[in-house]
Amino acid sequence: MRVLAVLFRIFSLLGLLALAALLWMKFDTQTKQQTSFLDEVIDDAYVILQSEKEAQWKDISEKKSAFNDVFDANEQVADGDENLLSIAVDSLRTSEDGIIRNQDYRERLDSVTKEYGPGSLYWDAENLIWKISDGYKLESPAGFRDPFEDDSKFPFKDLKKEDGTVIKGVPRHQRLRTVIGMFYKDRHDKYSEISKLRTMVVERDEELRQFQNMWAREKKLKEDTQDELADTQIKLKGVEADLANEKQERQNEKEAAEQQILVLNTRVGEMETEKQEKVKVHEAELDAINEEHREVLAKKQEEIRQADADGYKRGIEEMLSKQQGGEVAENDITEEVNPFLFKKADVGPPVMNELDVIAVTNQKQISDIGAPTTIARVDSKTGMMLLPFGQERGVAQGTVFTVWKDKREAARIRVQSSREGFLLAYILPRFGEPQKLRPGDSIYIIPELEQSL
Repeated sequence: MRVLAVLFRIFSLLGLLALAALLWMKFDTQTKQQTSFLDEVIDDAYVILQSEKEAQWKDISEKKSAFNDVFDANEQVADGDENLLSIAVDSLRTSEDGIIRNQDYRERLDSVTKEYGPGSLYWDAENLIWKISDGYKLESPAGFRDPFEDDSKFPFKDLKKEDGTVIKGVPRHQRLRTVIGMFYKDRHDKYSEISKLRTMVVERDEELRQFQNMWAREKKLKEDTQDELADTQIKLKGVEADLANEKQERQNEKEAAEQQILVLNTRVGEMETEKQEKVKVHEAELDAINEEHREVLAKKQEEIRQADADGYKRGIEEMLSKQQGGEVAENDITEEVNPFLFKKADVGPPVMNELDVIAVTNQKQISDIGAPTTIARVDSKTGMMLLPFGQERGVAQGTVFTVWKDKREAARIRVQSSREGFLLAYILPRFGEPQKLRPGDSIYIIPELEQSL
């Protein structure tokens, strides 16, 4: 019995020692887990705070003070000048970006602002650190609400249900990691919001400056306008007085002008009467001169007609005499036969090649060098000749032509009438040999100039 009692005491002591060792090991593991967790949290906190960047934080503090000083000073900014508040906020934003946009800061912020749900972490006893479970993807929290507030779904430790299923728990250190990450995210968001608010303040300040400058300009314009209005009123009174004097002077001038107009109208009436009398006298003188001119002209025309008729008659008699074999005495022929033509030497028609002949033939009017044609009809008894062209070639009544045949002056003709396609002319006496002309003969005609009376 004593042996059994001793053995029982020994086993009890060993059991107690084993229990103590187990409790010590469990306590040591929890201590190491807590220490590792706290070390990670502290390290993350200092990285997020970037406490080692004292120079940058000092620069940010100075630029914040400068921004506040400019804001408190509220100095007027003239049009076209730079806004001091905008410069200050840009400088402050640049310094803050060096902190909150730092790569290490951004990476650490992204890694700690996660939601550590059930089974997301496990304890690596060998390396004495907490690690993310393989295949588990951490998500960022949707807001600032506690995602594990329902203890029935998220107990603090694993819970075995009556049906044998196990609900994985969310330890307090995971909950603490999650809420600390929310604080970090909220801190970052607050920095961004503050920076945005500063920018909005600057934009509103710039708009306010514009309105202030506009109001200042309007005020200055109003003051200048009031001064100008006072000067204008003074000038207006002087102008009104000058206007009254000017009006009186213009009235006097108007009355004088009306008197002068009456005198001038009277004078104009008298001059109009004199003009009408002079016009009547002038018209009477013109009528007398025209009547005298008509009488002289009729007399001269009668003399010309008589001389032309006598010459024509003698020419006819000469042609008849030659046709009958007789001769006409030279003494009976005088220069009065046709005193209206130039006398030209017998030099012959112009010499032209075929191209010149074609060009002359196609001309719309007969030029001074003449044109070739043929005799359509000739009557020696009446002394008349018919040629196959007329008004379409510019031939008018009274035109005189020299008729050339075989490079000799055969006759001269005067156009009696000209129509489209033909002309009728009578043969002038004492020129060439018109009795040798026959219908169908090729001739060349050249216009002649009549002597002036």
